[in-house]
Amino acid sequence: MPRPGRNTYSDQKPPYSYIALTAMAIQSSRDKIMTLSEIYQFIMDRFPYYRENTQRWQNSLRHNLSFNDCFVKLPRRPDRPGKGSYWTLHPQCGDMFENGSFLRRRKRFKEHHVSKHQTYMSS
Repeated sequence: MPRPGRNTYSDQKPPYSYIALTAMAIQSSRDKIMTLSEIYQFIMDRFPYYRENTQRWQNSLRHNLSFNDCFVKLPRRPDRPGKGSYWTLHPQCGDMFENGSFLRRRKRFKEHHVSKHQTYMSS
């Protein structure tokens, strides 16, 4: 299934979960890492629906980032000054969407035993 481009959905709510929207944003970046504000901007650029009521959906998205093991928070690198940490996808959750479609997620990714930061850094 093709990935949505800019302004694909006009003002209607897109059929993607916050997990899918976040994964879509991160996967679109060159280094596969993004700050929270970059994730927000990606979503608003492509889905006009999210240009409204920003506080509500941004709170939900932050909740998903913090409590879903497929997202890993990385500290800022010295060569990239600025505000906020980076977010990336856990290396073992790359296939969590069926056939690459962001509309269907296979199952919830659950990390085992090791902290998310340690697992990502050892990959």
